[in-house]
Amino acid sequence: MWCKIAAKEEITEGTVKCVNIADKKILLTRSDNTYYACGAICPHQGISMENGLVFDQEITCPEHSWVFSLKTGELTWPGSGPRIPTYPVRVVGEDLEVYVSE
Repeated sequence: MWCKIAAKEEITEGTVKCVNIADKKILLTRSDNTYYACGAICPHQGISMENGLVFDQEITCPEHSWVFSLKTGELTWPGSGPRIPTYPVRVVGEDLEVYVSE
């Protein structure tokens, strides 16, 4: 199901917004002029990445500096490991919507 998550104007480059949809904590951000939605919980120790650093289409966990690709959810540092879920984002007029399976 597609869910409105924010207005486009709310999500500027590098900002992060977290919402709960269908029992999932989802992070919405913008990097390199592209909107991304992913799981907001770092799989390393269950820390929220709401205050993580967004740069170059990646997000860094604020607790232990694990880095994840916003495109694929893959761990890019340190090495390989668990990934975070990613969700499709679409622009509808002035709103951003994310797709979350029911």
